[in-house]
Amino acid sequence: MPLVATCELLRDAQRRGYAVPGFEPYNLEQIQAVLEAAEEERAPVLIQLWAEVLETYGMDLLVAIVRTIADRIAVPVGLHLDHATDETLVERAIVAGFTSVMFDGSALPLEENVARTRRVVRKAHAYGVAVEAELGIVGRLDPADDVEETLRRVADLLTDPSLARRFVEETGTDILAPAVGTIHGCPLPLARLDIPRIAAIARAVQVPLALHGGSGVGEEALQQAIAAGIAKVNIDTEVRAVSIAALKEQVARIGETGDPVYLDYARYPRAVRASTEE
Repeated sequence: MPLVATCELLRDAQRRGYAVPGFEPYNLEQIQAVLEAAEEERAPVLIQLWAEVLETYGMDLLVAIVRTIADRIAVPVGLHLDHATDETLVERAIVAGFTSVMFDGSALPLEENVARTRRVVRKAHAYGVAVEAELGIVGRLDPADDVEETLRRVADLLTDPSLARRFVEETGTDILAPAVGTIHGCPLPLARLDIPRIAAIARAVQVPLALHGGSGVGEEALQQAIAAGIAKVNIDTEVRAVSIAALKEQVARIGETGDPVYLDYARYPRAVRASTEE
């Protein structure tokens, strides 16, 4: 089916108590895998693209690929620009046909974040495009980081519910990504979510909430977060780790001059592995 408005997907998730996954594919094979899996599960999904991927492959080409595959399947698909800090990139995505865009001003002083987010909202709404904004700072785990120190640092940067209400009211943003204890770049369930804070923010703002750093959240905590008000869950690191591990295994098996379709191993790691072991 044609691409579906992101807010339509997330409002349904709010009403019915589930969350829409937002996956971050890095190539054609990953886009195919995400959308085929969504069709198999009969579940709505968001394809989320960010600046480096768009620069690598080109915005028009990626939009065309997502639209073409989405048109062939029967589940709702939205196309989201993730973590954009450049307003020019946001404007290009709006015009290109993204169903939602994220302007990430979380590293800016609050008043500047408010002013720039409000400006993006005005431009996006003129095209019927939803806007996601971040308040507070979601942590990041780099390979050399100490996990406990990262968790302590994350706990100091959480979003205040009353400030979240003011931010949404002043910017008009459609989706809010609060800092509630998650960690970007974390492939293991190490995050310590502040579930009461999620519930308080959900009550304060009413708009759908996005959980960034979903790869680092355990299943039980994820279900609690959804019950508390999360309507969108971003997933990147966990899928990327599986894909890279599968590619390494396949390249090691076939050598440098082997099967030219080895990328399918990253797309269907279990199926390809099974076929090679028969």
